[in-house]
Amino acid sequence: MTLRGYRPQDCALLAGLFYDTVHTVNARDYTLEQLDAWATGHPDLEA
Repeated sequence: MTLRGYRPQDCALLAGLFYDTVHTVNARDYTLEQLDAWATGHPDLEA
């Protein structure tokens, strides 16, 4: 396995991974409103 540092072009993919993880792994423990507050699915990728 080769690990590399973060690249700006990784941002959209990682944001999608974060959203999917929050809304999948945590779905049994939180309400949809809480999940949406945690990961909206509309991150500001420029920030």
